[in-house]
Amino acid sequence: MSSTARSSPALNGDQPPRKKMAIQCPEISIFCLPLDLILNIISRISKMYYPTLSLVSKKIRSVVDSPELYKTRSRLHRTESCLYVCLRYHLDDSLDPNPYWFALCRKPNRTITDQSSGLLLIPITSPDVRHEPSSSVVAVGSNIYKMGGHTPSSSEVSVLDCRFNTWHSAPVMREKRSSPAASLVDGKIYVAGGCEDLNSVNCVEVFDPKTQTWGSVSNPGVKTQLHRAELKSFGLGGKLYLLGGDEDTVYDPKEASWNPIGLGMHMAMGMAMGMEMYEAMDMEMDMNGVASAVSYYHGVIGDVLFLWNEREFRWYDSKASSWKKLYGVEDHLPDFDGDFKMVDVDGKMVVLWKVFGRRDKHMGERSIWCAEIALERRDGDEMWGNVEWFDVVLTTHEPCCLLDADVLSATV
Repeated sequence: MSSTARSSPALNGDQPPRKKMAIQCPEISIFCLPLDLILNIISRISKMYYPTLSLVSKKIRSVVDSPELYKTRSRLHRTESCLYVCLRYHLDDSLDPNPYWFALCRKPNRTITDQSSGLLLIPITSPDVRHEPSSSVVAVGSNIYKMGGHTPSSSEVSVLDCRFNTWHSAPVMREKRSSPAASLVDGKIYVAGGCEDLNSVNCVEVFDPKTQTWGSVSNPGVKTQLHRAELKSFGLGGKLYLLGGDEDTVYDPKEASWNPIGLGMHMAMGMAMGMEMYEAMDMEMDMNGVASAVSYYHGVIGDVLFLWNEREFRWYDSKASSWKKLYGVEDHLPDFDGDFKMVDVDGKMVVLWKVFGRRDKHMGERSIWCAEIALERRDGDEMWGNVEWFDVVLTTHEPCCLLDADVLSATV
């Protein structure tokens, strides 16, 4: 063989040239994965993004709306506290009885340069349920319970399942009630007051969400105040506080006992003399009592009672039996007064307030602001707050009042 002859590719070990082939790859999709893996991925995404995810496709929406997703979130300990708001708009001289429910969610089209919090109150779609202006609502886990009515009174109980934004009925109360007071204590709902039957042994009822059953609560000596429309309540330290009657009382479920708080007289004096004079008295005399909280905007955050007295936040030190200033907050929030709500969201204080965009309060737009405040104890007897964010979360031209709104935190 001639030395100048070229060896073929096959002889020198090289592969012969091949024609290029067009390979059609299947479309890459999350739905190519096993369902368990899809649920595992989406369950790790915050619930605040779910409204946006639902817009991606029908398949994604079916996963977001599936019971299996929330079972996976619970199994992986990915549940979280989410803010829910029910607004009542004003119609002439009355409140619109129809509910307008919102959930705090992430803004779907937020850009990198967007300096806002990226959070908005988004309307949630659900079958219409009549929500009288003075019915009572309590959040337990992923459910929001609505109890009683206003006019007429009612024993009905409706439940909003915040996982799927659907309503269903719960066992009815033993008594029909109008404008009852309702609070959560150790996982159970206590409902008091507003009974049609003034001599009923069920003036106070307790509902166990686990067993879905109602029971009676012994109430010696407190029936008079339990029928007052202005009765207020809150749960604190495993006890039920009932305030606003002739005598403020506290109920201890473990001992099944009622005890007077003894500040009803001071509250009555405040109503008679006007809030300005009462606020001065409150700082000097009455601020040593838990019952004074109902004279202000108040809320229980992480089993600590807080209030806003139009000047500053205060918290109740149960060991010292006194009210103390919450430091580090006022200088980091815009000025506000009136129309104020406070709620516990995963151990943090979340506050909402309303601001008018124009001088004409009847024609101008209303902006609802929200702030999230992390709380920290320092040196044992000091409480500090860190404002993590604040922003406008809803703008509306409809007349509304936060004082008539329900603001709750559900775990989903």
